[in-house]
Amino acid sequence: MTDAKDNSSLPLLLGITGSILLVAVGGWFFLEQGDEAAAITSSAPPAMNQSSLSPQPDAEAADSEISEPDETVAPAATAIEVVDAPTTGVDAELRKARLAAEADILVVPAAQSALYYYSRVLDVEPDHEIANAELDAVLARVAQSITTLLAAEEYGQAYDIAVKVAQRRPGHALVAQTQEVLDNHTEDLVQQAIQFARDGDDDEAQQALADAESLPGRNPDYFAAVRDSIDEIRDARQVAEEQDRRRRANNARTAWVQSVRGAIGRGDLIAPEGRSARDLLAQRNNWTAEKNALGEELLTAIVETAGTNIEAGLAEEAAVLIDAAAELGAETDDIALLKASLETAIIQKQSESIVPLSELVLTKRTSPVFPRRAERNNLSGYVDLIFTVTPAGETTEISVHQAEPEAIFDEAAIEAVEQWEFEPVEYRGQVISQRTGARLIFRLE
Repeated sequence: MTDAKDNSSLPLLLGITGSILLVAVGGWFFLEQGDEAAAITSSAPPAMNQSSLSPQPDAEAADSEISEPDETVAPAATAIEVVDAPTTGVDAELRKARLAAEADILVVPAAQSALYYYSRVLDVEPDHEIANAELDAVLARVAQSITTLLAAEEYGQAYDIAVKVAQRRPGHALVAQTQEVLDNHTEDLVQQAIQFARDGDDDEAQQALADAESLPGRNPDYFAAVRDSIDEIRDARQVAEEQDRRRRANNARTAWVQSVRGAIGRGDLIAPEGRSARDLLAQRNNWTAEKNALGEELLTAIVETAGTNIEAGLAEEAAVLIDAAAELGAETDDIALLKASLETAIIQKQSESIVPLSELVLTKRTSPVFPRRAERNNLSGYVDLIFTVTPAGETTEISVHQAEPEAIFDEAAIEAVEQWEFEPVEYRGQVISQRTGARLIFRLE
């Protein structure tokens, strides 16, 4: 809807040029009067001639019996007996009108009300000054009742009275008042329905619209159009909500992918906790394709980093990464190759590390020969040697680490150690070569 105010100000009332009235803003106002519908097919009730107002034996008796009035207009009144009726029909109808007014039977019951009898007089004599003046006074009282009913939101009763008044006085203020109140209330409810629809409260929107449609005199075609507009608002809102949901989901997916790849790029593969690529990848979501792709990227990074650590001699770090790769579903062959490389690296590291001589079992020890030059010069000293024990228990790769004095006892020390023999060194179930060291002391006795 382009303008809620224009479309929601519904028609109300009430010229009696036919059974419905076209009003400027809202459309048609239906005069639903039940049993009186047949009487609303012309601008006024059928005109009566003088003879038609003359008392009749049965009809006069019926007319003189005034039933109990509607409690919404005035308190209950007792039946009124007409005595000494005037001789003319107009005077008789005028007297009945006054009696009905005195009994507060102003509008209903329709055929026994003051409005009815004054109308009969005015149908015969439209310019009857007394009847017009007295009818205006009655309608002023009715207007007070209308105001009370509208304030109490008794819209159905107010509308019914206004319809009956409009048959005689279409331009009366109470008719306009009823129309304005009903139109304004209708507009408020329609505006509420529209706002509820925009806010996503569809049930509230339908309830507000149903409340507006239940007001008397409303145009069904107008409400059909309003419902179509609200359906359009709802559909547009749902499309926008779905688009927003998808946009937010896409943004969240993109941010998640970037966070995982960022952790991989920083080398935060399995640590720190909560911010590692492994932990980020474990978050629950429905992004299966991205998760699979990132999982492959993470596994590749873990395997490569593990290999780099093995080459760098970082065996412990490599072992942790290999276990993580296995948990994440790395290929069995890749894991086996990494483990084999790691084992080799660990053994190699152990072999290259220098362990105390006391950790090895020396099975043959040869003492060095004291050099003659040192003996002649009465020299003493020592030589620290580093060497490798082979898997066969022999010594090799002997080198001088430190000597005092230099180059005096080196050769004698090396020649002695070359003859030493050890039990093979076993590590992690394998016989390995092992680096070790020894200090040989040279002293004259």
